[in-house]
Amino acid sequence: MKIPFPLARLRNIGIIAHIDAGKTTTTERLLYYAGKISRFGDVHTGDTITDFLPQERARGITIQNATVSLPWNKHVINLIDTPGHMDFFYEVMRALKVLDGCVVVMDAVAGVQSQTETCWKFARKVPKICFINKMDRVGAGYSRTLMELIWKLNSRVVLVNIPIFKKTQDGDSFCGVLDIVNQKVMKWDLNDPEKIDISDVLDSENDSLIEQYTKCRQSMVDTLSLFDDVLVKSFLEHADGDYLKLDSKTLNESIRKATIQNQVTPIVCGSSFKNIGVQPLLDSIINYLPSPLEAVFPDVNKDVIKGPMKRDDKLGILFNENKDLCAALAFKIIHDPIRGTMVFVRIYSGILKNGHTVHNTTTGKSFKIGKLVRMNANIPEEITHLNAGEIGVITGSTISENISTGDTLISHSIKKDGLKTLSRKPEFNLKINPMITPPPVFTVSIEPRTLGNKKSMEDALHILTVEDPSLHVSHDAESGQILLSGMGELHLQIAKNRLLNELNAEVEVGKVMVSYKEIINKGSNEITIQNENGYKFTINVSPIEEEKLASLLSEDGSNLVTENETWYPLGSDNNYLVMEKNIKYALEKEWPLQLSYESIVNSLISSSVVVLQHGGKRRNFPLYSCAVKVKGDWEIPIDTTSPMEILSISRSILSKTLTDLPEEEYSVLEPSMNLKVLVNQKDMGPVIQDLTGARSCTILSIEEDSLTKDENAVEFQKIAHDQYLPPDSTLNMARLENDDISKKVINATAPLKAMMAYSNKLRSLTQGRGEFYMTYRGMEKLTQDRMNSLDDA
Repeated sequence: MKIPFPLARLRNIGIIAHIDAGKTTTTERLLYYAGKISRFGDVHTGDTITDFLPQERARGITIQNATVSLPWNKHVINLIDTPGHMDFFYEVMRALKVLDGCVVVMDAVAGVQSQTETCWKFARKVPKICFINKMDRVGAGYSRTLMELIWKLNSRVVLVNIPIFKKTQDGDSFCGVLDIVNQKVMKWDLNDPEKIDISDVLDSENDSLIEQYTKCRQSMVDTLSLFDDVLVKSFLEHADGDYLKLDSKTLNESIRKATIQNQVTPIVCGSSFKNIGVQPLLDSIINYLPSPLEAVFPDVNKDVIKGPMKRDDKLGILFNENKDLCAALAFKIIHDPIRGTMVFVRIYSGILKNGHTVHNTTTGKSFKIGKLVRMNANIPEEITHLNAGEIGVITGSTISENISTGDTLISHSIKKDGLKTLSRKPEFNLKINPMITPPPVFTVSIEPRTLGNKKSMEDALHILTVEDPSLHVSHDAESGQILLSGMGELHLQIAKNRLLNELNAEVEVGKVMVSYKEIINKGSNEITIQNENGYKFTINVSPIEEEKLASLLSEDGSNLVTENETWYPLGSDNNYLVMEKNIKYALEKEWPLQLSYESIVNSLISSSVVVLQHGGKRRNFPLYSCAVKVKGDWEIPIDTTSPMEILSISRSILSKTLTDLPEEEYSVLEPSMNLKVLVNQKDMGPVIQDLTGARSCTILSIEEDSLTKDENAVEFQKIAHDQYLPPDSTLNMARLENDDISKKVINATAPLKAMMAYSNKLRSLTQGRGEFYMTYRGMEKLTQDRMNSLDDA
């Protein structure tokens, strides 16, 4: 089959940033200049391509990932526009699982913001370029933002272009960029978005501009020389030690290599809203971010990989050098009113074709897929196949019950029914980039308005949780209520709106509450059940030591396989199923049972989730951070083909182990948050008093806004000091030591319950000048005072 373009010309990238940094506006401009749309969409008027949900257009924010493809300079860019609000960070997490590179958009006025730091840290292995946006705004600071980027994000930078301004009656006005690599001055016509005036910087009569260009060139070469011996050789031998004589090709190759190795971050700037700097951003995506042939290898379960992974120019990654294997990761699911369930996949190996049978390595099930489509936001384009490296969508009548977010799908690249060939190979159980769902921290109750509405309510909740696994549905055994849990108040507001207005569920939604959990303080006794049908299981439950778990599991939380145990995650409550190695069956040359090992494990996972979700003895809150350990002497009859008796036996054992534990061995947990409050110096007293008094917060530190206190701070402060930064009046203002205008950062830990509706209080205490950001820290045991307040609620 002819491949329409080589993998080297493909880019899979994401746009990530803090909320309101301009991600969606930037995406609109990228689409326009690539020729995909004929007019600009605007966030404020609600007509953007990637923000197509009614709630996105009404609120002016991105809620879910949107995928688009665009051509540029004989390349194809698959782009995912991600949300910036912290309530929807799971969308960013799953997008980064399938991306090879990303563009970090920063607001030149606000600088490096809290969610930018969170996204940057999560994407630490992903090559990045930075687009400093909103350079046309009053208070925009290119060099100040760079200074913060180096200090706060611990990254060296290479200035690919810098802003240029023209004098007006109202002061300096941003009009274009100075291209450091190609030594060009680029000025945009604000009345004609297609018109750019390009000239050679060395022909300019502006001495200041030439001086900035010269210093930026020198800084660029000096930084790249730390990592690239080829550049050093070219600089000394071909450029005669002259920074200005190095050719653009050599510089671009050096920047690309250092970016892909995460040694530097290329910096470009502009104003997406004013259509300035977008074309250079497109060029930088092509020039500096990796193709699928250069990207970091995905994380896989190492027990199925017998040697190093390799790449093929046409087939992508070869797992065990198997050229017949097609491997894909399902990273997003949506329900379309016309096409039904649609599963977004990234192809890592081989070619996926219409109508092929695929195998889900998570569930162990095989099924036939329908048509394939490529999405441009909400507009589908039917295709016959997906090549390695591409992002597309699977459709079909049976996929809704067979695929979940994070599942790995494999099929035969050539034969329509070639799974039988693959089933004898170890990569038949391949799992790519496992996804960990963060625990929900807010909850609302959901009730059908009438008994006749119960089925439609359950169907609507199923659609919500399949599309967004960071939403979680549970049953309160004490009250009989259905509970919907999510990542934040806005997250649940959006879910409520979708239930009522898009999915037309006739339900009543309660007030937002905090999600509490319970934990056991000590392990249970081992309980063995061996029945007359030949089934035997020995199970116990114990609390997980966080430090031990951190040392056992890989960074992405994938299943751990040791010599004697395998750890399987049980949903979002930090619970795990621990399977000891079964010596009896391991000694067999071939698997002797009719029921597959994966089916047995999935049955034990299902029963464990149900019992742990049923709750503890204190307040019937779901159990958290528990290890359900199955001893390796389990047995089942050879001719068993149904897992139902395994479900029944394991559920009864688990229920008995937890029932036998006395109530005093259970403790209640509440969500604890990392809190960062930015306030002026003069507002510090009232804010700290409120935090430590009414809200039971623990103050960790108080810092200047411009500094980050960590082990790399001193090193990167020096790097920032040595880095050439173009003239910037806001940088000088930031260095003033005026207590009345300098921002302070209060770092604290806080119980989530105490921080509900905090924004109104902070606004009152600071006359609207304060800001705060929260990120999930973990679950902590309630103190007696807070337990008493919970009992009184």
